[in-house]
Amino acid sequence: MSGEAASTVFVGSISPGVSDRWLVQLFQACGGYRSFKRVSKAFGFADFSTLRDALRVLAVLHDLELPCMGAHKNEPRKKLIVRADEKTSAFLGEFEKTMVRTEADAMQDAAARARVDYVIRAMSKPNAEAGDEPERYEIPSHLKDLSMSEIPAYRRKQVLSEIEKFRLGAVASDAASRRRELELERQRAALMQARSSPLAGKESTPDTPGTSMDTSDVADDPEQADEAAEMERQRAEEARRDMDARHAEHAYMERERARIAAWTERAPADHDPSRRTMEAWISLDEDKELAEELFWTDRRRWTQLRAEARRREDEADKADREAEAAEQSDSMRQADAFLASLAPMARGPSAWRPSGGGAPIKLQVQHGDVPPGVQRRLQLEEKIRADPSKRTELVDAIPRDELWHTTPAWTRIDLAHVAPIIDRGIEESFGESVPDLLEAVLDKLREHASAQDVVDVLAPVMDEDEAPALVERVWRFLVAT
Repeated sequence: MSGEAASTVFVGSISPGVSDRWLVQLFQACGGYRSFKRVSKAFGFADFSTLRDALRVLAVLHDLELPCMGAHKNEPRKKLIVRADEKTSAFLGEFEKTMVRTEADAMQDAAARARVDYVIRAMSKPNAEAGDEPERYEIPSHLKDLSMSEIPAYRRKQVLSEIEKFRLGAVASDAASRRRELELERQRAALMQARSSPLAGKESTPDTPGTSMDTSDVADDPEQADEAAEMERQRAEEARRDMDARHAEHAYMERERARIAAWTERAPADHDPSRRTMEAWISLDEDKELAEELFWTDRRRWTQLRAEARRREDEADKADREAEAAEQSDSMRQADAFLASLAPMARGPSAWRPSGGGAPIKLQVQHGDVPPGVQRRLQLEEKIRADPSKRTELVDAIPRDELWHTTPAWTRIDLAHVAPIIDRGIEESFGESVPDLLEAVLDKLREHASAQDVVDVLAPVMDEDEAPALVERVWRFLVAT
């Protein structure tokens, strides 16, 4: 069996609030993960590299209880449904007949369960909702070597699980040690910088034992040379920041001078602007300026000035309402005249004749600019109206290709009547109902999707011929409605 065989599994009954990121974490914990396509909030399809990986996923993740997350965190847990799709099931059946399980497979399964348990615990933590991922560790090579002969056969499963936990703990401990070493290194560098600062140099004297330092030692010690270079860089950076601050302050003062000059031009004649200092002008706040506006000082005068503008606005609103009422009245009059002209046709063919006598006039209605799918449905409805007793016979006689290109009358369809047909078809294929798959199909129908779009939802899960047959049954019901 080739490793490139189909290895796609159906993942359903996903707990509410669980994002794709957490699902991918679970798939990666099993090994061989390639991609994941989420069809809806409750189910999707995951691809794996080999059939062994697919078997491990089925064994480890099926019936796994996932916690609800986000706004649904208080809801009960749901058991994950993991099944192989139709193509993968066919390959797995042949593969399991020739597959020989080894101790390495048992080790990989135990390691996958330990990693999955680790991800589940991380999903249950409060900070999981904030997007924090569980920290992933790379197992070092010296922890991967293990002689199977040293493990008793009756205790290998338990020992392998404990070994996996030890590996994760050892790597986490190494990571913590590295973080502590980095922190100590930063503290040591800060201490060395403080000792070599200019202030520390003034406090120390060359005569004090242990404080003198020869310049040749700095040249010979690469670490001290690096520290001296870092100090020089920091001094240059500080000087640059000071220069930028002075430039910004200068630009701000220029803008303030220009603003104050504009204020002095608007100052009253009884005030001497030359006596005001810059600080006095800056102290003028917006409250004082707003207090001089007419809206606050003389509300009655402000209302009188606004009266003319309000009158014009009221007249414009009144004219708009009158025009709208006139337009609505004219539309009703035209509709009544049109219905009156159709009244003779409603009384029968004999009432609709030309004024000079003669044969009745035949009306020919042509569907212009109507989509082909709608035209097919209208033609079918005309045949059904001609002989209603043959409705079922006419609908069943439509070929599948023509049926799928017929647009149902979506406005007349109640999906509550369509759901039982879809549910029965899914139950016939799976042996039980799959509410998530049913909801996905109903979502497509609510979007007025085509028949092929509905087949694309069912095809990865159902047999090769079952999906088109179910969609054909549903479409004949929709067209006949």
